[in-house]
Amino acid sequence: MSPRPSMSSEASPAGGRGRRRRPSSGSALAEGRQSHRRRRLYQRRGFWAAVGLAVVGGSVVVVNTASAGTVDVDTKPWYMLVNRNSGEALDGLNYATNDGAPAVQWARHDGTNQQWRFIDAGDGNYRLQNRNSGKVLDDYGWSKTAGSTMVQWHDLNGANQQFHLEKSSDGYVRLINRHSGMAVEVQDGSKADGGRIAQYWDWGGANQQWQLVPVGSAGGTGTAGDPGAGAVPTVPAVPTNSAKPTTAGHPVPTGQAPGGTHPSSAPSSAPSSVPAPAGGSGGGGGGNVATRFMGSSTVLIGGSMNDAAAIAAPFDVRYNYVHSQPAPSSDYYTASRCKAEWSSWWGCWTGETTAPGFYVTWGDQHVAQATYQGKPRPQKYFWTWYSLRDLGDMAGQGDGPGEVVAINRADLLTRYLNDYRFFLQKIGTSQDMIDIEPDFWGYVRSLGDPHKVGAQVTASNPADCGSQENSAAGLAQCMIAMAHKYAPNVGAGFHLTCWDWTTNTQGCVKDYAALGAKNADFLVSDVVDRDAGWYAKPENGGRDTFWNDQKATAALTFYKTMAESVGKPVVLWQIPVGNMAQNNTLNHYKDDKVDWLMSHLDQVANAHVAALLFGAGQQEQTAVETDGNNLINKTIAYRNAGGTPLK
Repeated sequence: MSPRPSMSSEASPAGGRGRRRRPSSGSALAEGRQSHRRRRLYQRRGFWAAVGLAVVGGSVVVVNTASAGTVDVDTKPWYMLVNRNSGEALDGLNYATNDGAPAVQWARHDGTNQQWRFIDAGDGNYRLQNRNSGKVLDDYGWSKTAGSTMVQWHDLNGANQQFHLEKSSDGYVRLINRHSGMAVEVQDGSKADGGRIAQYWDWGGANQQWQLVPVGSAGGTGTAGDPGAGAVPTVPAVPTNSAKPTTAGHPVPTGQAPGGTHPSSAPSSAPSSVPAPAGGSGGGGGGNVATRFMGSSTVLIGGSMNDAAAIAAPFDVRYNYVHSQPAPSSDYYTASRCKAEWSSWWGCWTGETTAPGFYVTWGDQHVAQATYQGKPRPQKYFWTWYSLRDLGDMAGQGDGPGEVVAINRADLLTRYLNDYRFFLQKIGTSQDMIDIEPDFWGYVRSLGDPHKVGAQVTASNPADCGSQENSAAGLAQCMIAMAHKYAPNVGAGFHLTCWDWTTNTQGCVKDYAALGAKNADFLVSDVVDRDAGWYAKPENGGRDTFWNDQKATAALTFYKTMAESVGKPVVLWQIPVGNMAQNNTLNHYKDDKVDWLMSHLDQVANAHVAALLFGAGQQEQTAVETDGNNLINKTIAYRNAGGTPLK
């Protein structure tokens, strides 16, 4: 969703993602909400064409027009194939190497699963070989049906694996399958990460047109060649496939997500993989916040990043979203394979060749196998469960008002809690963290006492939550109890949504006590969703969201108050990645949060902040991959110094 200016000139540390709410009927209601559904889509362009030649980053791309509108391709280079409609790259999902793994689109990260070369198959046809898997693009099952899936398969040189290139305007081409005669397209014109690649009648749509961008050039939409991007090791940027569609899409497992931790020979500086209480001892508060969090005695560092960045430093955590409308029936949970028509549901973002829920199980397994300097160093996954927004759509009222209406409808809440249970079951015994419903608790607070906001809890889930009260507070307790029941090693965190924190901290303390936050394992708070340099531009509101010592101290004081009020630590999430060495251009905006926090870690720990998770909240912002290695270098230095003890 495109951002709308906030009404405040101040960054919000309390679930505000840089936005404030205007008062209404004495309560802070949502105004100009920035959706949490974001993914770095890297919008960089720069591909021009002239008479069959395309110029990318100042170099000529070897795409030459042939007779009859067909195109000949240089078979030596590796290419990124960038879709004209979405700006995203053709991607071998999750660095899979198995036959039948789906092809999708994803924000360009130049990993080997996004690199393809053309193998001459004769008669003007080519096979497209993926650099990561060695397999070729394949019309699955020799289908001639419009909408059927494109996958990867070992090279049989079959006609269903052969394509000729038809010329489109401005240097773009269409890939026409020799067997079916159909064009390779992003299904339904999706612009979401994980959008499914299928075949359809060749009608010349923008979603059927592709740029051939040589690997290492600055053309298309990637970050390759970005000034100041830094020398992140060229290791597979594995599923920078991060899921979390902005609209109905087909998001997919992301290597951009934190994963569950499992026993390993991690170095002593790495957090223990032995399950430990996430939030510490003491349910009541009064400053009784424990000095271990998710098996670690030091402040955890992590964020949203691709695999190349994630193994370039001793990061502890990676994060990702889970959200969509819930599955319509229990058939979705018990099927052995997803169906194509289920792809808008988060459990089938990975396509019809995978089992429902593979997004989560793959993510947990993947990050558990993370390394640093060639040695195992498992990371933890931090999942943001963000699906009440979608339930509000089903209630017909959307964001905010629709969500509180939806929880008071047994039909909708039943489906929602069934989906949540399935999600937890997919986590299983992994030691993940869950951030429960950004923004929603703020909407509840705006209506008054959480015990008086209606929710059909017992009717929707009598087996797990039959003893809970029928209120938003009861729903909160239901979700915490379910997390501990179905994912026993998980840390379950309430999202701290106090848009009025600067004037009403005690009101926030009271409301989170009513919600039962003492029974959670931690609290989660946003800092701000965009870099300060981006917000400072007049066209983006001209806001001052840079920190100084006074602003930072105020925010940390709030976190400390909330942590001590419930006896649980705070996780700061989606912290802007920019730094003052950037130049305020696309993906290179200035900010000071990384540098301030990483140079004041004693103050961070004193505020009972247990983890710092960095990541862009919108596609134009500075990312871990484009910040000149600032966060990577600071994380290396932090761990080399032994880490900062929790307090």
